[in-house]
Amino acid sequence: MASAGNGVTGARAGTLPASAMLVALLLAVPPAGAVEPSDKHAALPGSTGLKWTAESFVSTRDEAHLNGWWFEGKPEEPVLVLFDRDQGSMGDLLLVVGEFAARGFTVMTFDYRDFGPAGPGPVDSLVQLAFASRWVNDGEGALRHARTKAPGRPVFAWGQGVGGAVAVAAASRERTNADAVSCEALFRTLPELLRTAGLAQVPNAAQRHRFLVETSDEPLTAVGNLGVPLHVTIGLKDDIWPAPTTQEVVRRSLSRIDRWLIPDGGHTGLEKTPGYYDRLSAWFKRMAAMIRSAKAAEAQQAR
Repeated sequence: MASAGNGVTGARAGTLPASAMLVALLLAVPPAGAVEPSDKHAALPGSTGLKWTAESFVSTRDEAHLNGWWFEGKPEEPVLVLFDRDQGSMGDLLLVVGEFAARGFTVMTFDYRDFGPAGPGPVDSLVQLAFASRWVNDGEGALRHARTKAPGRPVFAWGQGVGGAVAVAAASRERTNADAVSCEALFRTLPELLRTAGLAQVPNAAQRHRFLVETSDEPLTAVGNLGVPLHVTIGLKDDIWPAPTTQEVVRRSLSRIDRWLIPDGGHTGLEKTPGYYDRLSAWFKRMAAMIRSAKAAEAQQAR
């Protein structure tokens, strides 16, 4: 009996309180909404069969050294800068590159400093990270690099998931960073993002993000500061950043907003929707034509 009693006592002594067990579980498993960068490229640019060059540039504000790939298209068409998604690296965007390049665009991809072979790899500091203003610095640097490399041509930004939020924030910092942006679902604020990412209850996660995310880079504020056209593709079955949330965010903009509602669309995979690339390409080319017309009118008035 004594032995059995000791066994029960031992089991109780080794049992963690429910709250401690929850914290341990959260720390052991990456939250569903945390970023998951890859330190390898799933594919390399040579696999596309497109003409390409390796690019090096620096981020804004802190001058971090970054790498990208440049796929030259038709000289009269705009430049699209593709932003990394929540997972993987720019190697995962090569299918997207191929679709836009087939429609004549010059396309640039790049990795945020925490993504790709040049990043830190699978480190604990990224396990509970959902968003960071340093990625906005990186995106701003990429847009400015594209502007310098292709002077006189429209430069547009494209992103999905966190990449869309980063693209919007980068374009909102300076009116000349990009001429238009295409994104998908958006969260409103940092606290909301942490809740949807499963990070709100993780010790120190909220405090850490407060130091890593500037309020002006959160979508609710960034969209309000955006001075260029925005195309938003919204999946009506998105259960992570629901359609009403995205609609509320984009209503804050005083700029042009074009929406495409996809009834069966979820949080990811909207690029697989039939007609996705044709529709976005038509929108980008329409924006480029408007920019050229405006410049021609300005030149005419200056004479």
